[in-house]
Amino acid sequence: MQIMDNVSLTDTFGNFMIGADTANVDKHIEDSFVDAWRRCVKVMPRTWFKQESFAGNQIVPDLPAGTGYVELPANFYLLSKFKMNGWAKAVYEVSVENERTASLQSNEYTRGSTMRPACTISSRYVQASVIQTLNYYSLPKGLTGHTIEEAIYIPVAGSLKDLSDNSELCISDKVAEPLAYFSASTVFTILQKPEIAAALDQRAAEMFPGLQSVSGNSITVKQ
Repeated sequence: MQIMDNVSLTDTFGNFMIGADTANVDKHIEDSFVDAWRRCVKVMPRTWFKQESFAGNQIVPDLPAGTGYVELPANFYLLSKFKMNGWAKAVYEVSVENERTASLQSNEYTRGSTMRPACTISSRYVQASVIQTLNYYSLPKGLTGHTIEEAIYIPVAGSLKDLSDNSELCISDKVAEPLAYFSASTVFTILQKPEIAAALDQRAAEMFPGLQSVSGNSITVKQ
C-alpha cells in the first residue's frame, strides 16, 4: 500500500481510488501476492525464500539399474538442492521429463553419472493416485541400497488471505521490496493503469541481483 501511495491513484475520471475503495484495493493486493512471489522466485537466489527438506521421503530404488525415484511433497514448487549419497556433486536444476530427457536417461550410456548426476520430474500413478516424483539416474548398479544425503525444495507460496495475523512470509528482506512492487504493478493492471504498472515492473527488475559473466557469445547470470 505504501508504494501505491507514492504514485498516481486517480482513475480516468479523476476519482481518488484509495480511501473510497480501500477494501477492493486490499483484496487486489492479497490476490496478487502469489503471482508476485512466482515472478520473484524465478529470478532471485533460491536461498532467499523459505526452504524445506524432503530427505525423509520414501525412496523407490531400482538397485540393479542404479536408478530410482522419490515422491515429492504436495506443496513442491522448485528444487533447491538434491544429492544422493555416492554422488560427487549435488543437482540444483531439474527438468520436467519429456521425450528427449526420457530417452537420454533411459540409456545407460547417455544418462547421468556419479560425477555428473541428473534428475527429472515426472508424474506417476502410485497406489491409485497420480503423484509427482523426482527421478534420479546416476548411481552405480547393484548397490545394496540408495540413501539421500540432501533434499531441499521451495514450497509454493500460499495466499495472504490464508495467513493468520501471527504468520510469517519466510522470505528474505531482499525479496520484500521487489515483491511489493510486483504486487502493486498487478493491482494497477487490474485498475487499468498500464503505464504505472509498467513503471513499477521496471523498478522491481532494477532490484534483481546478479552479475553477468561473459565468455564469447555465452552470457551466464550469477546470483
